[in-house]
Parts: sequence; C-alpha cells; structure tokens
Amino acid sequence: MRANRGRDTGPELALRRALWAAGLRGYRKNVRKLPGSPDVVFGPARLAIFVHGCYWHSCPTCTRNRTPKTNAAYWQAKFEGNRARDARDQAKLIEMGWRVLVIWECELKPSNVPAVIERVRQMVIPSLAPSRQAA
Repeated sequence: MRANRGRDTGPELALRRALWAAGLRGYRKNVRKLPGSPDVVFGPARLAIFVHGCYWHSCPTCTRNRTPKTNAAYWQAKFEGNRARDARDQAKLIEMGWRVLVIWECELKPSNVPAVIERVRQMVIPSLAPSRQAA
C-alpha cells in the first residue's frame, strides 16, 4: 500500500489543472494545519476540497469500491476506518467554520469536469446578493 500516493494523485492533478484553466487560482494544496489535510483549500472563501478516490474512500455511486475477496475482514475494517476518519475530519472543519466539498474520482471524467468546476466556482465566488436599500 505504500505505493499509493497520499497527495498529488491523478484525480487531484486533474482537478487542479481544471481549476487553473478556469481561472480559479489562489488556492493552497494539502494544508496540513487543517483537519484531514484537504487537497485544495480556498482560504478567503473558507472552502476545503477533498478529492476522494472511489476505491479507498468507498464511493457510494461507483463500482470501483468493491471489497477484495482475499482477506475481506481486513479490507472491510480498513474502508470503514477511512470513511469514519473522513466524516470526523469533515465535521471538525465544519465546526471550525469551513465549508467542505467532496469530489469523487469518478466525477472527474472529462465530460463531467465543467460541472465540477462550476460547483467549485459557485462556492468560491458567491453570487452577489441584492443590496438592501433603505426606504
């Protein structure tokens, strides 16, 4: 398992390339001071983005999250531990006043990337609320 990277994975790089191409810059990556070391952080927007691999984090909509048949008990515990840690880290971030966005590896298919970038854009650049005018 040591060969599995903890950062700068293919899906993370794909997201960062797409963010850069869309003009969404000014983010930091793998911020260790925050719970869970989010993969991409937009500080002023207080947005933490996690790019989860479908296999390791048990994607709820994808078929890549199958538990291996060999040593199934070990893998089941491993995946449950990963999900519990993810939930704990996200809860801590929310408690600290951060917004959390989870992007699954399967969402980063080339045909889907524009929709993902638009979700990020809406969270980073909030729509301008109508100004209140005194009557």
